[in-house]
Amino acid sequence: MEGFLIFVGILAGIGYLLNDMRKREQEKFMDADMVDFHHFREQQKQEEEPDPLIARAEAYAALNPDVVTLKKPQEPELDPLVFTDAPDPTLFELRDQVFDEVTRNMLMLFHRVLPHGVNVLLDVSLSDFVKNDGSSLTNLDTTKVAYLMVETADMKIVCGAQHRDAGVTGRQSIDTVKQVFGDINIPLVEFPVSNDISEHEVHDKLDPILIGKDSQSCPKCGESMAIRKAVKGKNAGNIFWVCTNFPGCKGVVRA
Repeated sequence: MEGFLIFVGILAGIGYLLNDMRKREQEKFMDADMVDFHHFREQQKQEEEPDPLIARAEAYAALNPDVVTLKKPQEPELDPLVFTDAPDPTLFELRDQVFDEVTRNMLMLFHRVLPHGVNVLLDVSLSDFVKNDGSSLTNLDTTKVAYLMVETADMKIVCGAQHRDAGVTGRQSIDTVKQVFGDINIPLVEFPVSNDISEHEVHDKLDPILIGKDSQSCPKCGESMAIRKAVKGKNAGNIFWVCTNFPGCKGVVRA
């Protein structure tokens, strides 16, 4: 009996000791939590409450704008390789006109002058329709003809057109282009770099190539004739030889 009581006493002592140790651990844990909580609150206060020195400086600057000007913190620079979900709508803006004035004027003239079935291509690399044996130092990929007229049905080349004083305006020099077109036996016509080129000038240069005739004499007065395309009336789109003395001479021959 005496031994049993001793055993019970030992168990009670161990239980009390374990319970005391558990309480101490809980108190330490709560103390640590409170320290972290107080530290967190201090950080919040520092973030919420402005620095007194900065507040005084801002107040002084507000009252004396002519004396002190506070600089705003700079925005962090955006990484150009990082794309946002929505692009800035002000990065790009539509131009008032398509192409430069000279190019736009030439394309509009070609559209009015070229007959049905002939189209014009802009800034075509020579490598797209010319090949060489590799001995030439000319880079056909970077050398371009300003305007290339082709047949719409099969893209057969009709002729090329270039601005003669191209170097002055930064356009591709025509020297190489002229040599290449001479070698491949394709006509190349030249125009000045100007937005005042007339439709008659384009007709005079292109019509002999497009029609395949160089000249014709007027059956009425014997003077030379030029090719013209009717743009109005029942003959719109048809091409005629017209006397150069027109309207003094009414000589007209259908081409």
